[in-house]
Amino acid sequence: MPDKNVLTREISELVAKIIKLPLEKINPQANLFNDLGIDSLVGVEIFAAIDKKYRIEVPENKLRSVQTIADLVATVQGMLNK
Repeated sequence: MPDKNVLTREISELVAKIIKLPLEKINPQANLFNDLGIDSLVGVEIFAAIDKKYRIEVPENKLRSVQTIADLVATVQGMLNK
């Protein structure tokens, strides 16, 4: 299982690819919706990509509580630790 730093990098890369931004523009503390302009459809796409990459199923209702990449990393890390 990847550590937090590896997970942060991988998820940041995944988000950057989906929203077509350079990785340097992705800050783990940036708000996904307000700062990065992600809408709910793109959020679902990100969750689906995470589900596929890590072979987990992040419930779509988590989309409301996940505000930053750091939140997303913590959610994924918690699910991987189960």
